[in-house]
Amino acid sequence: MQVEPKTRPSLEGERFQVIVIGGGINGVAIARECARAGKRTLLVEQHDFASGTTSRSTRIIHGGLRYLEYGEIGLVRESLRERQRLVGEKPHLVRPMHFVLALDENSRRSALSVRAGLWIYRRMGGRGLGPESAKDDQLKLERLLDSGRRWSIFSFEDAQCEFPERVVAEWLVEALDAGAVTRNHSQVLAVDVRHKRATGVLLRDSLSGKEERVEAAWVVNAAGPWVDRVCWQSQIRTEHAMIGGVRGSHIVLPRFAGMPEAALYTEAVDGRPFFVIPWNEQVLVGTTEVPDRGDPAKTQPSAEEIEYLLHSILKLFPRAGISSRDILYSFAGIRPLPFSSKASLSAVSRKHYLHDHADDGAERMISVIGGKLTTAAELAGECAAQVGVRRNRVGESGAACKEGLDPLPER
Repeated sequence: MQVEPKTRPSLEGERFQVIVIGGGINGVAIARECARAGKRTLLVEQHDFASGTTSRSTRIIHGGLRYLEYGEIGLVRESLRERQRLVGEKPHLVRPMHFVLALDENSRRSALSVRAGLWIYRRMGGRGLGPESAKDDQLKLERLLDSGRRWSIFSFEDAQCEFPERVVAEWLVEALDAGAVTRNHSQVLAVDVRHKRATGVLLRDSLSGKEERVEAAWVVNAAGPWVDRVCWQSQIRTEHAMIGGVRGSHIVLPRFAGMPEAALYTEAVDGRPFFVIPWNEQVLVGTTEVPDRGDPAKTQPSAEEIEYLLHSILKLFPRAGISSRDILYSFAGIRPLPFSSKASLSAVSRKHYLHDHADDGAERMISVIGGKLTTAAELAGECAAQVGVRRNRVGESGAACKEGLDPLPER
């Protein structure tokens, strides 16, 4: 017996106060914030929710220790605050994790500067480790690291979200409970612009092939690495590309003998930040930074990246007996970082910002640039405020203020 696909109610001619494009953690957080404030909100995702960058990260909820190196004090303070909030609100999904920071004698970072940075980090809100657990993790690591090099070893604490897709799922349910309409497998073909104002979107339902035109008072482009593509398809021209897509690749290995329970934060063979993290009863190793302007949905690690990651972990743990045959699988995602002409990708700011397209001939359209797992809720609050929601940060059981809403668009 042939099973007919379920038909979804048509959205043709529907009118919303906010349409959010993109069902990753940032888009879902924005839709949730707007819906809980009483706005009639539509969230659309071209594939499945959290199927892009959100599900292809290093899965760390961190305070941004390395951002101190670039003087981004505000971003570190914000990240630490949001990390602690997530640990408190989602303890079943976001858990504190011990990190061991190991630098050898060839590191360009001195032990003194790292010690000073960790002191500042803890003073700004990073939690410290108890001396026993810190010492135990350090001893385990010292036995495993390359004995031919001199190491400086430190400890600090951040957090891990093993499956950020589950955070997205819970926020999605909260958005639905607040009245949001959500559609996955629905591609935005174009943002409608009339008289230099965004008025809605043209959608294609990937399940039925049907095209639908939906109206809105505001359009929020939170499509992550697809942000520029949404604008180009809509004939909205910006001065330059907003996103500088950077591919981050990982390999997954089985746990190996002597591995400490703590996560390791160190440097790869080229001095880049490098993580070896216990994850899902396995070991997550990453990451890389490679410019990538291709289709984010089709990105995958290159052979060179896999070799780079494997070579880096072999140099760290020469006695662990790891080989290419041990790689269980690999994956890659595109970080939607702000476009930058800087030579060093590591130096590109991880701050998020909201681009108002009024000067591009599309008033009442906002594009979200950047954004991290850690700060998604903060970003959502900023975005909601820009479309007319008065911010009133509360706990998970609360709701935002419902004043100051924009009317539905006039026909």
